[in-house]
Amino acid sequence: MKKANLIKSTLSGLVCLAGASMTSGQIVYDQSTFWAQEHIQKGLLRMWEVDPLTEPKLTEDEQLVVKQAIELMEMNDDAKTDEARILIEKAINDKSSALLHFFVGNIYAQQGDSENALLWYDQALKAFPNFLKVQRNVGIMRATSGHFEKALPSLIKAVELGATDNTTYGLIGLCYVSTGKYISAESAYRQATVMDPSVKDWQLGLARALILQGKHTEAIAVLEELLTTDPNNDIIWAQQANSYVVLEDIETAVANLEVVERLGKASPEILELMGQIYMDHGLQELSVNAFKKAIAMDEDRDAKTYIDIADLMVGYGALEGAQSYISDIRNRFKNELTNEQEIRLLRMESQIALSTGDDNSFVPILERLIENDPLDGKALLMLAEYHSGQDTIEGYSRADIYYERAAKITEYEVTALIAHAGSFVVRELYGKAIPLLERAQTMQPQEHIGRYLDQVRKINAANLGL
Repeated sequence: MKKANLIKSTLSGLVCLAGASMTSGQIVYDQSTFWAQEHIQKGLLRMWEVDPLTEPKLTEDEQLVVKQAIELMEMNDDAKTDEARILIEKAINDKSSALLHFFVGNIYAQQGDSENALLWYDQALKAFPNFLKVQRNVGIMRATSGHFEKALPSLIKAVELGATDNTTYGLIGLCYVSTGKYISAESAYRQATVMDPSVKDWQLGLARALILQGKHTEAIAVLEELLTTDPNNDIIWAQQANSYVVLEDIETAVANLEVVERLGKASPEILELMGQIYMDHGLQELSVNAFKKAIAMDEDRDAKTYIDIADLMVGYGALEGAQSYISDIRNRFKNELTNEQEIRLLRMESQIALSTGDDNSFVPILERLIENDPLDGKALLMLAEYHSGQDTIEGYSRADIYYERAAKITEYEVTALIAHAGSFVVRELYGKAIPLLERAQTMQPQEHIGRYLDQVRKINAANLGL
């Protein structure tokens, strides 16, 4: 895979990252937080206003009870609110107006008791099915608790009955986007934002609906408008960065992520994405710093994430940074590394040592690899080639042992036979090289090895005077 495609593929993970963050602000609502929002509170105040043309009527006695309940609730005291609810509940009988059931449901909803709120709303709807405010509130309760499929019928019914508020349309958008109906979600969110562009949730929802349709240019424009009034919102910067990545504008994407970092809101995932972008652009020092910040920030993530990053750094040739990063991994996870993870780190350390000519580290690392896994053919061959390259009697002796051990591993047998034969040719021991090459050719015929074998045979024959 080309580097550009690699970085784009990796960065596309930001969809999940920013999407999850944005979701926490518009889908996974906390009931008490939702009802405390200013635009919701204003709507709740209107809930106590009765429309005699479209809603159930109250008797004079019921009107008196409701008046007393409102006076209690205006004291903004939890105990008085409970007293108001109990007052209305006691006034309810088989012939009571659906409005009383509705008012009790409202109080439960404001107190965060969605289960009881829905029970009272249900009773109100049984008595008066076309009760707009109840349909709307049932939809709100179900949407904010994550029951999107169940919420939609009530919210749509509320619109059919005349609801035109931004909250109803915004939550319809939320339900549609959460159930995969992105075009419908876009329409609902646009309606909500037209009615009240100050509600950030609906604009974020619109951006999300656009992104899920692949309309990233439009999403960027929506998010840009949000940033003019909320420039310190890390979620918006991160989500916009994601769209820039998809549009292959990597420079702007990383600029956005740097803003998130300056805001002190960069998660380990964002830091790692920045590190990968820097690495792709040859900014190794910035890349290593970003990766190091990520590993220092999160103590709960699996070691594999960081080992993968170290592997990336080695692959890009950032050997000094990789060596330091591997040290951080060892310090962070200590005895928590699995044997497989330890082996991966040792392999990387051996590559670094080999590339930097650090023989004092290279050999011990390979020996540790073999100690962990005696059947590590790659490590055995690397040690064999290292010792063979010393061009000493002792070196060749050690090399022969490692070549022979590697040849006993099925996966590496042919490679080991050919490499060992090459070592014998260097030593001009052609007679010992020939049977190894013949065996390798029998197992896995290769044209270039066949030509090599013919040359070795001719040289051997000439040396023997044949």
